[in-house]
Amino acid sequence: MIDDPPIIRFSTMEIPDPHREEMVKEAVGRAFLNVEFTPLADSLHMETETRLLPGITVTDARVAPHRLETCRDPSRESDDFVLLWSPSPARGFAEQFGQVVHADGSTALMSCADRAFCETHETFHHVTVKLQRSVLLPLLPNAEAALMKLVPADNEALRLLTSYLASHRQLMNTEAARTPLFAQTVANHITDLVALAVGTNTDATELASERGLRAARLDAVKRWILARLGSPELNLESAAKAFGLSPRSIQILFTVEGTTFTGFVLRERLALAHRRLSMPLLAQRTVSEIAFSCGFGDLGYFNRSFRKMYGETPSDVRHRSVFARRH
Repeated sequence: MIDDPPIIRFSTMEIPDPHREEMVKEAVGRAFLNVEFTPLADSLHMETETRLLPGITVTDARVAPHRLETCRDPSRESDDFVLLWSPSPARGFAEQFGQVVHADGSTALMSCADRAFCETHETFHHVTVKLQRSVLLPLLPNAEAALMKLVPADNEALRLLTSYLASHRQLMNTEAARTPLFAQTVANHITDLVALAVGTNTDATELASERGLRAARLDAVKRWILARLGSPELNLESAAKAFGLSPRSIQILFTVEGTTFTGFVLRERLALAHRRLSMPLLAQRTVSEIAFSCGFGDLGYFNRSFRKMYGETPSDVRHRSVFARRH
């Protein structure tokens, strides 16, 4: 079964200024979030995108300066957990149980069942991950003891979680993201990384590392590769150095997925070359120029690999693109 990815988006752009503040306070603050929302700027702007996953919601938001206090209506309290942070340093903070976490890239696990207070003094991107208690407790049975314990910005699991969520957001409109299996797999990985960031018990650490940490590391390595496909310096050793891992550790990440580091790089370079050969705007560039710009140093190897993958030559793709543009 394939469904549309469950996403809730909200924007104040289409709401007239005279009604904007009251709409946000009532519809978003009191009705949807069960919080008291107070704008701290003359002009209120809010852009949010919430992704619904099994047992988890992930929200990316950009909101003008504001103050927020939770648990306005005690009858609607939940016992879920929340992780809230800004990927980049900003002026803001969150407070619960007398403990404060600043918007400097760090975070802490918070309880939805207890009063919390947040305040921001500039518009910035922040991420909220809300997890049902039943999802997190199997990996973090001592979650209550971990509440408001600082998770620094340089925590590896937190950094990987931020990167993993960004990748998932880019994939939301793909066919793969429309399947229940994909959603559950992503939810598992997010839960693993949250548990590792906050601190798991010994028994759960192995499972969380096996699923979430490995998946997020592989995702981070892939993103690093895709940003450097045109570089002749792209190789296993440079990737290992960039991530502080051994070349064998990087290779194992790809082996578990059924491929190799070299195989992934080759496939993505060929895909990039195919896209560029099909682009009318690049019709004046020769096949060899495009091959070299995609990281290939040997034109013969590029032609053989291209034909093996696509069943046609680079020139075939170029000619078809030019023909289509003329007709």
